Amino acid sequence: MKCYVVGCFAGFLVLDEDFNLLDYELFPHSELLEKWFQMAEKDITPEEKRFLEKVGKDCDEIIIETSRSSYHYQDLKYNSKFTYQIPSKGGDYLRSNLGEVLHEAGFLDSPGDLWSITRKLALQVTERKLKEASLSDDLLLIQAIHAIEELEEAEVKLVERIREWYPVHFPEMDEVRDHARYVELVAEYGDRDTVINSGALDMNLGVSNENMESGMSLGADLSSYDLEVIQGFARTIQSIQESKKSTTDYVDAKMQEMAPNLRDLLGGSLGAKIIAHTGGIKRLALLPSSTVQILGAEKALFRHLKTGERPPKHGLIYQHPDVRGSRWWIRGRVSRALAGKISLAVRKDYFSGEYDPEVKEGFQKRLEEITKEHPFPKRIEKSKKKKDKKRKKKKDKFRFKKGDYEY
Repeated sequence: MKCYVVGCFAGFLVLDEDFNLLDYELFPHSELLEKWFQMAEKDITPEEKRFLEKVGKDCDEIIIETSRSSYHYQDLKYNSKFTYQIPSKGGDYLRSNLGEVLHEAGFLDSPGDLWSITRKLALQVTERKLKEASLSDDLLLIQAIHAIEELEEAEVKLVERIREWYPVHFPEMDEVRDHARYVELVAEYGDRDTVINSGALDMNLGVSNENMESGMSLGADLSSYDLEVIQGFARTIQSIQESKKSTTDYVDAKMQEMAPNLRDLLGGSLGAKIIAHTGGIKRLALLPSSTVQILGAEKALFRHLKTGERPPKHGLIYQHPDVRGSRWWIRGRVSRALAGKISLAVRKDYFSGEYDPEVKEGFQKRLEEITKEHPFPKRIEKSKKKKDKKRKKKKDKFRFKKGDYEY
């Protein structure tokens, strides 16, 4: 006899070929939430094992609706009778008539009670997932790295503004290239004469104070109120810089705590950016290294799929100094090697939590090998050049042009 074993939020049920209910293993109403999360795990639950052992005695062929592989069922007594389908005919029938079947099994007092029970369970599952997400260190790290990016963006705009504002009074101070030092001088001294008399410009400009007398400046004289406003603006920039520094230190400490291998390989900031881009360290740990390599280059990847252009070699990992500083003809190989080590590092961090210095050492060793093996770029053969030319022509042929109505 052939039968269908189907799991649902209420437990496990078995139907015959005509979709008649043969047997069931139902959960108590008070344990529905816990059983829901147990069923969401990859391993089969004790209730499912027990139920399959019982069904295996009476059925010759058992069709199990599951997304798990046969590996999870290989230790069961009657595994030779099992066939795996998703979806199965029995599962489709159960979902279409869930209220009636559960009422027949005694789980519901009436088929109409299904809505209230599933609604209550859905709310409980959502509340628990939100609570777990709010307690996750990933969320704190992601918010912190986004805050740093926004502070950097604000700092760049405000520094640009003060470098256009203060030269109205003291244009010669544009020779100070360091933005932080420039803001510090404006915030601390303000007035042009005070800056010159302080001697703080000697090491920055490389000129003597005699040549920087107020009479020699091309800037306008400002009132004390004007300078006070500019100084207040400079202090605002300083507070942003201090906030960025403290948040960066916080991110680095968090990365040391939750992802020491990834931090050692990439640094705190870049490691946190990659985690934030994927949405969490767990998601990053489950990604293949080929996907890790192009994280942040999704637009270029879609353009490659759509137009046939060359695929991207790297995404966010281009910010790593060993990738950015490598020669152009080995940059793809270096990116590939680094992506492989990132996958290894983040999996060690997530699944074991143990620091392994060999991860970074292995990448450095591989980097040296790549550099030695490819000291010069490969000479492109003529046949390959012709293929690239044909591909470019084909791409241009199908490109949409403004004013045309054909592709």
